[in-house]
Amino acid sequence: MTIGRPKADLVLSDQERSQLQTFARSRSLPAALSSRARIILSSADGEPNNAIAQRMQLTNATVGKWRSRFIERRLAGL
Repeated sequence: MTIGRPKADLVLSDQERSQLQTFARSRSLPAALSSRARIILSSADGEPNNAIAQRMQLTNATVGKWRSRFIERRLAGL
């Protein structure tokens, strides 16, 4: 049984997934952008926000913020 508000579905196009994977692996982009890309990729794979937050040592609010922003604005929101 799930607890809390239901999350909006996060579905990535092939192009978005490819771009996010590039961001996540990049050593030349700012670390914050790489981190955000990893959050979105994990979320798109169905991992719960609290598990992502714990694994990446972030707060649930941070994960939720970037997930929501991506859903609203897509790649431009990162």
